[in-house]
Amino acid sequence: MSELRQILAAEFVSLTGGLLAGLMLSSIKHEIALVPGLLILLPGFLEMRGNLSGTLSARLSSALHLGTIDSLKSQITKDYIMSTIILTLLLGTSLGVIAYAANILLGLNYPNIILISIMASILSGAFMIPVTVYFVFFLFKKGYDPDNIMGPYVTTIGDIICMVSLIIAVAIL
Repeated sequence: MSELRQILAAEFVSLTGGLLAGLMLSSIKHEIALVPGLLILLPGFLEMRGNLSGTLSARLSSALHLGTIDSLKSQITKDYIMSTIILTLLLGTSLGVIAYAANILLGLNYPNIILISIMASILSGAFMIPVTVYFVFFLFKKGYDPDNIMGPYVTTIGDIICMVSLIIAVAIL
């Protein structure tokens, strides 16, 4: 019954967070129209953050359950964090290039879409990676199963943070 409560609470947060991210998206629809290719970039970008954070939390949780790590200072934890940082940069760049190529195919030339993608990836990763790592260890130490809780949480928080990161990146560029 305890696991059911954990999962239901996580899913409730996921639903309300998804609604919040959707409201944020709808509030900036005019700004999205001003940046060519941003609507092409958006779905992949939102999926990227949730998938990377979800994978990081699953790996950390599994390692904690197996006893292969016991602290933030272990080499395995550092390796997982480094691989997530590298993937964030690679996927952010790839998504930007794909959005730019789609712009070219549509007859638009807006190379800043690559920089927007990279900058938003860095901003969202700078927030999401530490939050994910902290909460996996925190929940595990409190006796909860991070596998039940972290998936919905990181995808929801990732959607919100991605929207904020994109808004900041667009405003800067």
